[in-house]
Amino acid sequence: MKTQIFESFKVTDVVFLAVISAVTLCTSAVMPLVVSLQPVVFGIANLVTSLQISFFFTVGLVKVRKTGALFIMSLFMGLFQLLMAPIMFFSTLSVSLVVELLILIMFRGYKKNCAVFTAMVLYNPLGLVSNVLYNLLFGRETALAVLTRAPVVTVCMTVAVAALSVTGALLGIKISGELEKSGVLKK
Repeated sequence: MKTQIFESFKVTDVVFLAVISAVTLCTSAVMPLVVSLQPVVFGIANLVTSLQISFFFTVGLVKVRKTGALFIMSLFMGLFQLLMAPIMFFSTLSVSLVVELLILIMFRGYKKNCAVFTAMVLYNPLGLVSNVLYNLLFGRETALAVLTRAPVVTVCMTVAVAALSVTGALLGIKISGELEKSGVLKK
């Protein structure tokens, strides 16, 4: 039996992904509290949102195991981020496209938990890379100075973002499994 790589989305799928995106945005509302530290500490905004994004997006991908689900969640989240800062919108959408492509190549979709886990482990750290590339392209010297001024802090923050992404993905898979067993999260 051959599985389809690109499945169509039902209205319930899109609504669920939109709700997951909204919850992710609400729980990421702590980010404005640390935004003033961005000129001093590399990746601080990513650090305080990595756990929530990984956790809730994992739940979304476990429920809607279709190629493009990550992009849809990122698009919903990105539309609100566009109002705050274009770099957040650019980063969210570009990273989701890269991760979708990698998962498609490596796993042919999100049918297995290891594909969901890999996607969420890559998503937030690639957001750091995307922010650096954006700043290189558009010449925001302050952000680049933060990156190079304290390379040890940069490495530590990148490792911390990755660790929180792993934690969020593992928790998301575990809790989604329990919700599926109890019948709350139906596929």
